[in-house]
Amino acid sequence: MSLAPPSLKELSRLYYELSKIGARSVGANNKWAYVLKDKESLFALAADWSRFDPRLLQILVNYGAQHWQDLKPQNLRVAMQTMAAPQTVGVIASFIKQTKPHDLESELFWAYVIAGLNPVPTQFYFMGLYSPGGVLAEKASTESLKEFKAWGFLGRETIVIDSQERKSVGSWERISRLNILKRILTEKKQIQLSDYLEELKYSLSRQQALIDFKSLKLKQKGKGRGAYWALKGHS
Repeated sequence: MSLAPPSLKELSRLYYELSKIGARSVGANNKWAYVLKDKESLFALAADWSRFDPRLLQILVNYGAQHWQDLKPQNLRVAMQTMAAPQTVGVIASFIKQTKPHDLESELFWAYVIAGLNPVPTQFYFMGLYSPGGVLAEKASTESLKEFKAWGFLGRETIVIDSQERKSVGSWERISRLNILKRILTEKKQIQLSDYLEELKYSLSRQQALIDFKSLKLKQKGKGRGAYWALKGHS
């Protein structure tokens, strides 16, 4: 099934429908051609359309984390059969697992929903977001989050789960982290530990960050909070 981008009016109507089932979204009751029989059909349509709207992906992750008990897993699996890319639900489930790492019931629910899904051929998650050959496309290709990569997608946009505390979820595998570190060093020539942790949304421990520095054989200059690291031959 091909995936056509929604119009702004259709996207606003989707936001409106999501708000009616408890999602944190605001939209308008515009006319549209869709007849959705249940919450699960709405969720499936929204998951497909999230590829055109990073904010929508964030809404679905937060809704799925807080309201998963309002969804019927069998109905959701049926609705996913009509989707252009049901693997988007896999991405959503991967982010939800990061928000609720110790919630076994939530994990079992989403594991059942995505059972049997295979990753897509490698492609960008967000459609029309990156210019071909542009900086954002390059970053998405080399610095992708593992929640996207697990399903064949490329993307580096973390999901905000607490806007007041600016808390977000998303994690990078070692190769993506080192690509980020190399980019920063190309831009700045030297780096402090806080620079790296901030770039990774504090998803990494200081100990692991130092291990990454050692992987690139960075040379430490100074001590304490003023310490910085640089490639050999740079100061």
